[in-house]
Amino acid sequence: MPAVATIDSPTDEKVQEAFSAAEEHFGHVPNLVKALATNPDMCSSITHFVVQALQEGRVSWAFKELVILKTLRSVGAYYSYGAHEGLAAELGNSTDKIGDLNNSLWETSPHYSEAERAVMRLVTQIGIDANAVHDDIWNALREHWDNGQLLELTSLITTFINIGRVGDTLGVSEPKLFTRAV
Repeated sequence: MPAVATIDSPTDEKVQEAFSAAEEHFGHVPNLVKALATNPDMCSSITHFVVQALQEGRVSWAFKELVILKTLRSVGAYYSYGAHEGLAAELGNSTDKIGDLNNSLWETSPHYSEAERAVMRLVTQIGIDANAVHDDIWNALREHWDNGQLLELTSLITTFINIGRVGDTLGVSEPKLFTRAV
């Protein structure tokens, strides 16, 4: 049971709009959105960002799911991990590639390119200390990713650190994120 009240039938206009966006994107309103609904501004901004992030962008959705999994794992967050693991597979990532996110297997895995490894190093460092992302990490990233992609990836990483922590702290569970076909 979540630590805060959840709202199933919002009366606030911002929350109604966020619920509509979530329903359209996920096929239902996720439990975290229902918990966020007690704060309309937060509910609106976080829901709209997550809807934008969990689709194709400057970075493929399939790779973003791997980044989300590594992010949640790097900070010890469990909220929605299983749902994102299933989604990563559904979007075409092999079980070997997903499994290689454990510990540091991705560093030498044949399933990861140098571009992907550079991102996983960024995830790991942000999980340790976001103020200590050194030039060697940025230089490796810039060899493979443009500024817009780096912004998308960094925003995804830092937002999912927050989402994982909020979901865990509030005791919200999300066994299946999408009830519609992706």
